[in-house]
Amino acid sequence: HEGIVAAVLRCSTMLPLAQRCFETGEGFGLPATLCKSYSMDALAHLDGGTVASAPQVLESLGYQAVEYKVLATNSKSGEFFFISDDKRFLIKTISVNESILLQKMLTSYLHHIRKWPHSLIVRYAGLFHVEAPSAGLSQYFLVMRSVFDPAFHIHETYDLKGSLFNRKKKEGESIGKDEDWISAKQHIATPSHRRRELYAMHELDVELLRRFDVMDYSLLVGVHHIQEREAQDLPSESAGYWQPGGGILSEDQKTLYFVGLIDFLIMYDLGKQTENFIRVVQGHGEDASCVSPPSYAKRQAVFIRDRVLTCGHAEPGTWGRLQVEIISAENLVAADWIGTSDPYVRVTLGLLHRQTDMVRRDCNPRWGSTLFLPVNESHTGQEIELGVWDWDANRALRGSDDFLGKLIVPMQHVLRGPVCFLGEPLLDVSQGQLSVRLTFQPLGAEEPAFNSLTAEVLEASGTEEPVLFEIDEMRCGSEPFITTTNES
Repeated sequence: HEGIVAAVLRCSTMLPLAQRCFETGEGFGLPATLCKSYSMDALAHLDGGTVASAPQVLESLGYQAVEYKVLATNSKSGEFFFISDDKRFLIKTISVNESILLQKMLTSYLHHIRKWPHSLIVRYAGLFHVEAPSAGLSQYFLVMRSVFDPAFHIHETYDLKGSLFNRKKKEGESIGKDEDWISAKQHIATPSHRRRELYAMHELDVELLRRFDVMDYSLLVGVHHIQEREAQDLPSESAGYWQPGGGILSEDQKTLYFVGLIDFLIMYDLGKQTENFIRVVQGHGEDASCVSPPSYAKRQAVFIRDRVLTCGHAEPGTWGRLQVEIISAENLVAADWIGTSDPYVRVTLGLLHRQTDMVRRDCNPRWGSTLFLPVNESHTGQEIELGVWDWDANRALRGSDDFLGKLIVPMQHVLRGPVCFLGEPLLDVSQGQLSVRLTFQPLGAEEPAFNSLTAEVLEASGTEEPVLFEIDEMRCGSEPFITTTNES
């Protein structure tokens, strides 16, 4: 019997939707109440039970705990927030639709946290539903671990979405937003290896949220300025220190940052789609907070890398970096009414993209640009997309730039060696070719010594006559293999 009970208890820690019911009868002036809890065992054992275990929750929120405090926030949801007296846990009421969404996400959420223990996603301690039919009460609420460590006073707090439209705190509000972060010239000044790890983890987290078609989530950042007496207790080699439920120490050991992804239960429903349409008409279809989940995830990833972690444009990822030489394009579709295009190339890997400058009124543009993208472990099985677009000044009327074609390159191909496309036909369009070279540079490796592909092509041709490239895809070593045919 004891063995069966032990086996059931072990299994309960892995069951995402295990439910328990507690019922109380009417009495002491209170109505009969039914309380349901979901996944308590599984949530309690995340992070080895060190962050949101049942004893911790009971100590902070149980019957003998000090009364909760109402928490003032900038939230527009109208839900209620409470915080435990010891500041370790928060209680937030949620809607029925949000509770349904969370139950759908729980299996993936639990798997993600177990696989990536340094995940920035907030740690939930429980999902509950309280019903008192005679009193007309039916309410879902969440218990979550605070992103901040109660042992440290938070001097500044920021709610960052990656949007710069109406993202400034109002008078009387204490929590800064994206524009305030930039105005204050804030950034998480941590060593380069920690920046790479943080960005890679944020991208994995946001990719999970994107798959559930949610948006409007935030990266909550708390800033603690270390006092001189505190600095004396820090280990000498602790710069960049990071642990679940802990902080990130700045490189100069003067600041401690606490970060977490919060408020990710908002679906891109009809109401949000309508709001996005209005912003597009107003000319803010890209920088407003309300955009489609894929656009939201990509935009926040770029903002976190460029504005929060302030990674350089050529800074590598956890595995290295991708170098893309954008040479030229030929015979592009004329997207403008005057019979030409204003093309640029956008290179995307994972959630991050980089793009060339726009060339005005040219269907045969030459960029001669080199772009860099970080390569993380999660990118190794993904594809690189090289999209060619026509820049449109009238986005408010047309919604977006015009698509002129794309190339798709598996990252695995580039990991095995440089890949070149010379006059490669663009996909999904009737005409147009693109010439590019892609090279993977492992973390710590020196930049490869080679001239630009354009120079190599001219040298290989051995002539000043026009060159017709007859290559679909080729792999280039230090000397690329190029087949050319001269045309008279």
